[in-house]
Amino acid sequence: MNIAFRVDASSDIGIGHLMRCLALSEELIKRGHICYFLTKINDDELIDIMKKNNISHQKVKIAATLEEDLDFLINFSNEKDINWVITDHYDLTTQYIQRIKQNNLKVLSIDDTALIHYYSDIVLNQNIGSDKLNFSAEGYTKFLLGPKYAIIRNELLKNEQRTERDTVKKILIMLGGTDKDNFTLKILESLKSFIKNLEFKVVIGPLNPFYNDIKKYIKEESLKIKLIKSPENIADLYLDSDIAISAGGTTCYELAYFGIPNIIITIADNQVNIARELDKQKVSVYLGKKEEVKAKQLKNKFNELVNNHSLQKNISQNGKKMVDGNGKERIVDFMEKFS
Repeated sequence: MNIAFRVDASSDIGIGHLMRCLALSEELIKRGHICYFLTKINDDELIDIMKKNNISHQKVKIAATLEEDLDFLINFSNEKDINWVITDHYDLTTQYIQRIKQNNLKVLSIDDTALIHYYSDIVLNQNIGSDKLNFSAEGYTKFLLGPKYAIIRNELLKNEQRTERDTVKKILIMLGGTDKDNFTLKILESLKSFIKNLEFKVVIGPLNPFYNDIKKYIKEESLKIKLIKSPENIADLYLDSDIAISAGGTTCYELAYFGIPNIIITIADNQVNIARELDKQKVSVYLGKKEEVKAKQLKNKFNELVNNHSLQKNISQNGKKMVDGNGKERIVDFMEKFS
């Protein structure tokens, strides 16, 4: 099959859409299918990531209207004999997808919201609680719902088991590919009193503009914190972490796969329902939206989790049970049978 992905990443929307599409493309390429990414991305680091994944990157004009965007996609699909278009983009409308279908292309829509009417052949929503959403779709549309279909990158699909220590020693902080309000720094300020006794590692994403500010703060406060920008091997960081503090995006499913108990602070509205459901199912601890979380609240919840081994163990087991790492195999199996 020839597959065209329509996906974007930016400081406003983050890089989660791109990373999960890349992860899905890994399984498609492994099976001999050809993948193209059509994006408005102009960040060199993100373009390099696509190249490393053997992806042919096609640039959509940044100023293109939705109609021009669609024309570019359809013309490209005709030129390359595309069979499937995979969309992962909140700005794409019902009419956009309908036009793709009218050009005799199959469509898989990766979505977290259920806000539009779907003309897609397959709608994929990997989020916990997605089965409770009220979808509007054509009669032929098939749904792949829930963390059973969580898309995990190959670099994370390790056979190694994370060592679960009796006492918490190592903390991982990561708020995704971007952090527009530098909430990472606020977390460090809130937890400063814990840094003497625990080992903190802070991961800064490729679109985070505050790396130097955080580095300066760590130096001025003489804090023993390891600051890592766009790590080459995130799996090793996961394997060596006891607890994490994360946003409410794709990272939550990666942490669940490794069985790492995490505190979620949501940095976007579309993460809130996911975080609440993860908390309800005791897969994570949801603290609240970043603008609502107070320093004392974070300190107390963090201290509570650090000192409650039975809670850590329960969260860890629930996470590993929820995400088994076979999600993208199930998705591609379904696409191949569908074709």
